Amino acid sequence: ERSRAYIRRANYSAFEKYLVEVNFSYHGSSTFLPANRFGFFPSVAVGWRFVDENFVKGFTKNVLTNGKLRVSYGGLGNNSGVGRYEQQQTLDVSNYMIANGIIKGLVNKTMINQDLTWEATKVLNIGLDLGFFDNRLTAELDYYDRLTSGMNQSSDLSLILSGAYNAPRRNIGNLRNRGVEANFNWSDRVGDFHYSFNLNGSYNRTRLESWSGYLSPGWIYLDLPYHFLYAYDDMGIAQTWQDVYSATPQNASPGDILRKDLNGDGKIDGNDKKAYPEIQRDRPTTNFSFATSLAWKGFDLSVLLQGAAGRKDFWLNAYNNVNFSSQRYASSWSTWENPWSVENRDGEWPRLGGNANREETSFWLDNLSYLRLKNLQLGYTVPAFLIKLVGINSIRVYGSAENIATITSFRGLDPEQTGNKSNAYPLNKSYSVGINVGF
Repeated sequence: ERSRAYIRRANYSAFEKYLVEVNFSYHGSSTFLPANRFGFFPSVAVGWRFVDENFVKGFTKNVLTNGKLRVSYGGLGNNSGVGRYEQQQTLDVSNYMIANGIIKGLVNKTMINQDLTWEATKVLNIGLDLGFFDNRLTAELDYYDRLTSGMNQSSDLSLILSGAYNAPRRNIGNLRNRGVEANFNWSDRVGDFHYSFNLNGSYNRTRLESWSGYLSPGWIYLDLPYHFLYAYDDMGIAQTWQDVYSATPQNASPGDILRKDLNGDGKIDGNDKKAYPEIQRDRPTTNFSFATSLAWKGFDLSVLLQGAAGRKDFWLNAYNNVNFSSQRYASSWSTWENPWSVENRDGEWPRLGGNANREETSFWLDNLSYLRLKNLQLGYTVPAFLIKLVGINSIRVYGSAENIATITSFRGLDPEQTGNKSNAYPLNKSYSVGINVGF
C-alpha cells in the first residue's frame, strides 16, 4: 500500500486577540481505484481572546483571568479496513467440468466496487476556555457535531451469489455524533499545603442518518442511535401454570421467563421487542472522572475516581447458561443452586432446560453504570538537606494501588468489559511500592 499527502497550513494573528488557522490536505491511497484515489479535506479554526477586550476588562477585574472562544470546522478522511488488494481483480482456484472430466481452473474471487472512495468525517467544534482568580480555577467547555459520511462497510449479496463471491465494500451510510465535554480544575496553596481538584465529564449521542444497504432487524435503524438497546420485555419467571395461562400464548412452563406481547397481536415474536434509544450497548453515553492531589511538607497523596453511565447489556454467558449441553460442559455450583425448581421457587435463574430462557429480555438486562476507585497513591519525599551529603539529589518513597473498588449493579465481572461475554478474567487489582532516586 502506498500513500501520498499534500498539506498546507496558514496562520494569522492580530493584536494577540484574533486567531485564524487554515489547513488544506489532499490525501491519496493506492487501496482505491485511480478515479477515487484522492480526497480533499480542508479545515479552518478561529479564536477570540475576548478577555483582552476593553469592554470585558471593566466587568471582570480580579475575577476573569482568561477567556477564549474557539470555533473550528473541518474534515478528515479514513481508508482503514480497505485491504491492500481489495480493489484489485484477484483469482481463485475452482473446478471446471469439461468433456466429462473435472479440471482445475481460475475464477474471479472478488467483485469490485468501482465507486468506493474515502470515508469522510466533518467536525464542528465550539469551545470556551476560562480562567478565574489568577487561573486558580480553570474551565474548558466543548460542544462538537461530527458527521461521518460514506461509511466504509461490507455490503450484502443476493442468496444466489453468496458463497461464489466476496461482497464488495461500499460507502454505505452517514452517522452523526453529537456531544459535550467539560473539564474543571482548581489548584491553590495555603502555606505549606498545596491542593488541586480536577473534574471532567463527557456526553455523546449517535444517530444513523442514512444507510444504502440492507438493514436486518436488530441494533441498527435509521434516525436512531447506532447499536442502541433493543430487546423483549418480560414479566419474570412463571411460578404456576396459572401464570402461563394468563400470559400471551407462548411455549412456556412454570420456571420459564414469560415475555410480554407489547404490540397486542396475541403472539410473541420479534415485533414485540422494545427499543431503548437512550441506552447504548457498545459503550456508555456518559464518562466522568474526579482526581485530587494533596501535598504537605514532603508528603503527597493522589486519588482518582472514574466512572461511566448510559450503557446496558445482557448478562448472558457460558457460566449462567440454563440450557447447557449434557456433554463437555463444566457446570458450577451456581448452575445447580440458582435455577428455578419446584423446591427452589425463589431461584435467581429460570429453570434448567426450559424454553426461550436465553433470549435477550429485560430479565437478563443489567445496568453497566459504575464508579471505580481507580488509583490511590501515597508518597514521601525525603528533605534535600538529609541526602545531599551523600551525593543524592532526591529520594521519594511511594505506595500505589490500582482498581481498588467498583460500585455497580452489574452481575458480571467487569462493567467495562466488551467483546466475549464469557471471558472469565476479572479486572485485576494491583499494589506496588517503589522508590525514586535522583542523582
